[in-house]
Amino acid sequence: MQFVYFHGQPGGPAEARFLAAQPLSRADVYLPDRCRERPDLAMAPYFDVLATAVLDRYPAGPVRLIGFSMGAFVAIEVGFRLATRAPDRDIGLELVSAAAPLALGDFLPHMAGGAIFTLARDRPALFAMATRVQGLLARAAPGLLFSQLFATAAGADIDLARDPDFRAVIQTILKLTTASGARGYRREILAYVTQDPARLRGLNLPVRLWQGEADNWTPPAMAAALAAALPWVQEVRHLAGLSHYSALRAALPEIAADSP
Repeated sequence: MQFVYFHGQPGGPAEARFLAAQPLSRADVYLPDRCRERPDLAMAPYFDVLATAVLDRYPAGPVRLIGFSMGAFVAIEVGFRLATRAPDRDIGLELVSAAAPLALGDFLPHMAGGAIFTLARDRPALFAMATRVQGLLARAAPGLLFSQLFATAAGADIDLARDPDFRAVIQTILKLTTASGARGYRREILAYVTQDPARLRGLNLPVRLWQGEADNWTPPAMAAALAAALPWVQEVRHLAGLSHYSALRAALPEIAADSP
């Protein structure tokens, strides 16, 4: 099986490298770094670039697109393009802690990062300024930014946030995302908050959802909304006691083990 991993935001390929366990660590996994790749492009043409890269790397055989958090939005858009360009291929989506379109429900008050998404949707210029401040903080005091982001950690993410290796990986990701990857980060957030949920009805690919029941970054209501909006959801896997990153850590090895 061939896999493509779409990281969260802020995020990076190191998420999968750190959190993945056997057998995924032995698999062929393509890890695009969306924050730093082609920030000159608008989001729609960049989705085209990603789809081309997937087909170039994997010209034949089954492919699973793993979308974590906001990476679910990207996996869906790339999935549309792959279904059109390679209609006979075995392509499926594994969406973990998935960020659903904001227009599908009243999610923002229940999201740990709701304030920044509200700003991006309603005041994009102020959002751009806020991300520049984040970048300065990430470079000067990455530990402080990490503590701010995980101040409301829930479920098994509480213990994960205390892991020094996890802290180090996420702090490095934060610095890269909000510094050299800032343009790509802003591009994607702005595209996410304005997406049309009606588009989901046209995705004719099998989807499996993985949702931590204690997730307060992308709350369980988002998985329920996606399950209702997507036409071919095979399963919603509810993960008791797990939150955002802890759900990812649990899901990745199972996704690999369940794939033929």
